[in-house]
Amino acid sequence: MPTRDGAADLVAGLSPQRRRVFEALDAEPRSIASLANTLGAHVNTVREHLDGLVTSGLALRSRLAPKGRGRPGWGYVVRPGAASPAVGEYAALASVLADHVASQGGDVRGDMRRLGHGWGQALVTARVPSTEPADAEREVISLLGDLGFDPEVTPSCIRLRQCPMLAVARERPDVVCSVHHGMVQGALEASGGEATNVSLEAFAEIGSCRLRLH
Repeated sequence: MPTRDGAADLVAGLSPQRRRVFEALDAEPRSIASLANTLGAHVNTVREHLDGLVTSGLALRSRLAPKGRGRPGWGYVVRPGAASPAVGEYAALASVLADHVASQGGDVRGDMRRLGHGWGQALVTARVPSTEPADAEREVISLLGDLGFDPEVTPSCIRLRQCPMLAVARERPDVVCSVHHGMVQGALEASGGEATNVSLEAFAEIGSCRLRLH
């Protein structure tokens, strides 16, 4: 079993695809089919990554409870201690804040977009300036990658295949997703771009959100 520091190193070294599978694991066993449905991936691909996570010690495999005839399938969980405690504590804090904001009423989405807007501007300001003329959209995509959104650029949109606050976003999309929307707008403006037509479609696909910058 890897130590906490060793597990952190293993997680940091995962490919983007395997990391998506790792981050989809819960403390309760999940079947390959369930994970594949969540991620929008083929079961064979998910199985391969799960086997790799088990071999590296980041996940555990056990038999699921039998359902009907036939041998029960495998269930997979994240190994205790493998997930970063800091991430868990951050998620818990974000959940409390999201509940508080939502309970205040008013224009929750608008307030959260404005909050995110300032955050996005601050993030760009804090980054090391480029030695080349800034490309606003490229700068924002790079920022999203650094923040853990695993952006994939397609001809029609940018698919955000990971969310650092996925569990909280599912419960409070009006809070979390609005903050992320505003963050992109603020970052785009701070990078020299135009943010009036930015749109974010939360959970538009299985395993990803759709972001459009124009």
